[in-house]
Amino acid sequence: MFQIISDNELFKFPVKECGEKFVDIRGLHSDLIYKRSKPPQIKKWVINNYGYLVKKSVAKKLVNIVKNLPGKLQLIVNDGYRPVEIQKKMFNRMMHYFSQQKKYAKFSKDNLKIRVLKYVAHPDSYTYHSTGGVVDVHLAVSGKELDMGKAFHTFDKRISRGAKKNRSILIKAMLKEGFVNYPNEWWHWCYGESLWATINKKKNAIYGTVYLKELKNFL
Repeated sequence: MFQIISDNELFKFPVKECGEKFVDIRGLHSDLIYKRSKPPQIKKWVINNYGYLVKKSVAKKLVNIVKNLPGKLQLIVNDGYRPVEIQKKMFNRMMHYFSQQKKYAKFSKDNLKIRVLKYVAHPDSYTYHSTGGVVDVHLAVSGKELDMGKAFHTFDKRISRGAKKNRSILIKAMLKEGFVNYPNEWWHWCYGESLWATINKKKNAIYGTVYLKELKNFL
């Protein structure tokens, strides 16, 4: 269930958009929190103003998750729907930023792009968040994010015992509601889109890319 599938494969995967509406997750549950933040390495480039939107089924699943989290745990959603148009701005901002750094001054444009792609997907490739079926999530208590470890890979062994425990709780909760994880990013969980469909051996994804110009049709 924790497989890495190339963006190229996902980009070509069949999609039959079900037309499900978007839902604003803010206010759905007191322990489901929308908070615009990202891992330190990329948060300065996040310019998404639509991250509180997800597909309706995804919203229901997130509410189910927070209802069943142990103790006083809460779930923070750092990002939901991110249009391709926003992805493009993020990518271009990062390309510009890296090009201004002395240590990358002699990099060719192609090599610079390879560096940037470690942090953000190319807008012309498969863009997970543009489907409304993907969320970046974090466990919290009293609105404060818990230690999940700095390492990106979901099962990285270099994180602390506490971070491993927190990740385990998150993994169990997300899997129970049918999400699948992109294992290079412990916070990144998918439902209904192409990674989810591929891993679950579906004939097609049910959520496809929704461009900003189409958003009004899904609200």
